Amino acid sequence: MNDNNFAGNSKSTVDFLGNVWNYDCMGCAISRGDIKIPGGIIYEGKYTILGADPEIPIPGFFIINVKRHVNSFSELSKEERIEIGNVIVYAEKALKELNIVKEVTLIQEKRSKHLHIWIFPNYHWMNEKFGKGITYLRAISEYAQKNVNEDGIKETLNIIEKTRKYFNKYNINE
Repeated sequence: MNDNNFAGNSKSTVDFLGNVWNYDCMGCAISRGDIKIPGGIIYEGKYTILGADPEIPIPGFFIINVKRHVNSFSELSKEERIEIGNVIVYAEKALKELNIVKEVTLIQEKRSKHLHIWIFPNYHWMNEKFGKGITYLRAISEYAQKNVNEDGIKETLNIIEKTRKYFNKYNINE
């Protein structure tokens, strides 16, 4: 994995389906629909989009993208913060209730220049191979990119669809 591709620092990327995307800001490009998230959008609200990480084929690895170009929680409106919170709750519930994973790690870092939140699934193989904790997330992500196979892509796309159906059952803003 080229670290320049991580967190939107590059001007192009290759998604896990092999599509090449060029952009000025990855978050803005996703919000405008210029980058098509593999498997499609799971949930789109007034302020956010939930989808799979376009670069890293880990089943259940989702990203909440804020539609507006902001870098920090402190720049969000109350309505945006509420919607983000609701999306986090339902995404985590979906992963657990659909028996995908029992634990997730939530991450938000500012170096990407566009606010987004990782909902990173914690699988047993990750703990066994790398250890537990955020220290290992880059190594896990790199491993997933380098070892992608057809079955892994199918499983990732299957979980995206299951999660989309889960979200469709609820009005998460009520």
